[in-house]
Amino acid sequence: MWKFFETIERQGKWILGVLFLFLLVNSIQRADQKSDFLDYYHASERWSTGENLYRFDVAEELQTKIKTTEDLFRPENLSLLLALQNETATYIYPPLFSFLLIPITYLSESNAALVFEVISWISLVSIFILLFQNKELNLEKSKFPLSILLLMLLFNFRYIESHIQNNQVGIFLILLVLASLLVKHDSLSGFLLALAVSIKITPLVFLFVFLYEKKFKRIFWFFLGLMIWNAIPLAYNFDYTVKMSYEWITEILGNALNNPLLRSWKNNQSLPSTLAKYFVSGADFINQPIYHLPFFELSIFTLKSIQMICIFLFGLPLLMLWRYKNQKWTIVALLFLISALFSGISWIHSFIICLVPTYYILNNVLVRNLNSKYVLILILSLPLLSHRTFVGQKLESLLSMYSILFYTTSLLYFYIVRFGLYENKNRN
Repeated sequence: MWKFFETIERQGKWILGVLFLFLLVNSIQRADQKSDFLDYYHASERWSTGENLYRFDVAEELQTKIKTTEDLFRPENLSLLLALQNETATYIYPPLFSFLLIPITYLSESNAALVFEVISWISLVSIFILLFQNKELNLEKSKFPLSILLLMLLFNFRYIESHIQNNQVGIFLILLVLASLLVKHDSLSGFLLALAVSIKITPLVFLFVFLYEKKFKRIFWFFLGLMIWNAIPLAYNFDYTVKMSYEWITEILGNALNNPLLRSWKNNQSLPSTLAKYFVSGADFINQPIYHLPFFELSIFTLKSIQMICIFLFGLPLLMLWRYKNQKWTIVALLFLISALFSGISWIHSFIICLVPTYYILNNVLVRNLNSKYVLILILSLPLLSHRTFVGQKLESLLSMYSILFYTTSLLYFYIVRFGLYENKNRN
């Protein structure tokens, strides 16, 4: 095994260079395809038109116009029905993100998508560089640093490919979070994490790291940054920003993202979606009958109770690690995984967050040559092996419907928990 790594290590820089070049070319070729980026793009355009950022106004208008079944088929209501399907709640981020993208709307859709793809690619390369040069993570000298990067890329290739296809913001968010944890300046650290949270709420969990390290100055700068970042759109259009911020808090954060039935479709691999697919009729009315789901019917209250129990079971190890010193990166790795597992919506590309946990655990287990390294390699291989390339379209669909990625990511989570506790026991 080690001789193989020695061979790879000698050519590691060239192999990585070729792979990153391949990803760049792939990104450029995919720029013309329909993707999630168009939801960002059209939301940014609404700042100039004054339309509702989340298009909930369409649902309200339909409620007033459609009183009977016949009204659904009237030609004058067709545009509203299409807007309800393609625009309502397709953009679910805070207003700031769409505001920051306003300059890109001066480009055509395809050119803007290309720019965003390139930004994501640069962010991906930057993540690899930061991890490779991170002295906190690389406390012990590895014989195969480039091989570990290659393995990290290989094991996460399914997520990277899906991310490129969907032209999502996830990689940029990972870069912001990683940079906020690595920079020395408290103010910059707080502002970077504040920007990440202002774009998407899930990075808020990394405030836990600042608390663990007792870096209260960073927490102060985080909250100050949060206020400053979200005040910027107010200078552009005060009334619109206030209205859309209220809409996001009440409709998106308050209602939609707390609803376990929100987009509980086949490819949504989060815990809330998994429970909904298993136990609620109509959660995915197209695919549930095909795969003999739900198993049986449970109430929404029961589903939320199960969620709370799972959150406790996953959160307990974090509280245990909190008591020990030098567990920062174990906690960081676990928080990345939690942000996908318990998010309301976690498509396949959302698991791009496994990049940092994968590097962390590979770097530690392979450097120490632990006996459990083969178990780790198996766990990391499962998402790749469940792709249609290896199992075919039908079996991949079946595995996705039963949320295979939720289980593989959970296995990785508890493997890292075991390593963190085992490492601390040996240290003591």
